[in-house]
Amino acid sequence: MDVRQLIRFVTVADLGSYNRAAQALSVSQPSLTRSIQLLEQDLDARLFERGAHGALLTAMGEELLPRARMILAERARAIAAIGALRGGGGAERIMIGSDGTFAARRLPEALASMVAEDGDACFHVVEGTAATLLAALREGRISLALGARAPWLDLDGLTFEPLVEERASVMVRSRHRVFAGGIPDLASLAQAHWIVPDQDNLVEGWARMFIQRDLPVPPIAMRTSSLTVIRGALLAGDFICLGDHSTFADLIAQGQLVALDMGNPVYSRPAGLFRRSGTRLSARERALVALLRHQSGKACDLMPGAGSGST
Repeated sequence: MDVRQLIRFVTVADLGSYNRAAQALSVSQPSLTRSIQLLEQDLDARLFERGAHGALLTAMGEELLPRARMILAERARAIAAIGALRGGGGAERIMIGSDGTFAARRLPEALASMVAEDGDACFHVVEGTAATLLAALREGRISLALGARAPWLDLDGLTFEPLVEERASVMVRSRHRVFAGGIPDLASLAQAHWIVPDQDNLVEGWARMFIQRDLPVPPIAMRTSSLTVIRGALLAGDFICLGDHSTFADLIAQGQLVALDMGNPVYSRPAGLFRRSGTRLSARERALVALLRHQSGKACDLMPGAGSGST
C-alpha cells in the first residue's frame, strides 16, 4: 500500500467512476485500474464493485475509505508542519471545525489573538453540527473541533477537553410582546414562536423543559442549525429560543436581546475541544489550543473520549 494507491482509491470513491477519476488525476484508466488492483491484492480485499451507475464501494471499501482519508490528511499535515518549522513560517493551514456557539465569539477571538502573535498563521474553518464535525475529525479533514459535548456523541478514538460550561437561557428581543404583562414565566412562553436547533436530541431536551413542569409542549415555529438565521429571526420578529449567553453576548449588551433565566437545569453541558486520540498537534495547533485554554481560564490536559461522558 502506498500513497499513490490511496489517492487513487479515494478519488474513485469520491467520483464513483474509474473514468472520471482517471480524468481528474490525469492518468490513463488502465494505470488507475492497475493501482486499485494492486491495493486490493495487498489488502486481500475487493474494494469496488461495478454497478449500473459506476464504481460502488464494497463493505471493505467503506471500511477503508475514512482511514485512507485520515492517512492522506495526516501526511499533508506533517509535510506542512515540517515545512513551516524549516522555513520559520509558511503555508501550514490549521484545519478547524466549530459549532455555531464557538464560531460566534470564542473561536474568532482566539484566531485574532493568534494572528496578532503569529502573522504567518492561516486557518481553514468549517462550521457544522457535532455529528458532521466529528466525522470530519475522524477522516482527518479537520484536526481540531470545537463544540458541545452532548451525552449521545460517540467519542471512540477521540479525546475531549472541556473549556466552558454552556447553560442556556431563553433569548427574547427586548421589544417582544411577551413583556406586555411584565417578566414572563415559562407557562406564558409556551404560547410564543419557538426556534429549536435542528437536532432531534436537542428538540427532546427542549420539550422536557415543559414536560417537567407539567406544561404542554408548544409547537415549533422553526427548526434550524443556522446561528445566522436564529439571530436574524430573533431581532426581526416575535421568536424566542434557548441559547448560550456567549453566543448572543453582543446583542444582550446592546439591549437588543434579553436573556430570561427560567431556572431550568436541562440545557447544561460542557463545551470544548475534540481531537483524534494519539495524534500530535503541530506547533501552531498547540499555540491555538493554548489561546483557547487561556481564553476560558482552563489549563487541563485532553481527556480520553471514553472517560469524558459528562452531561
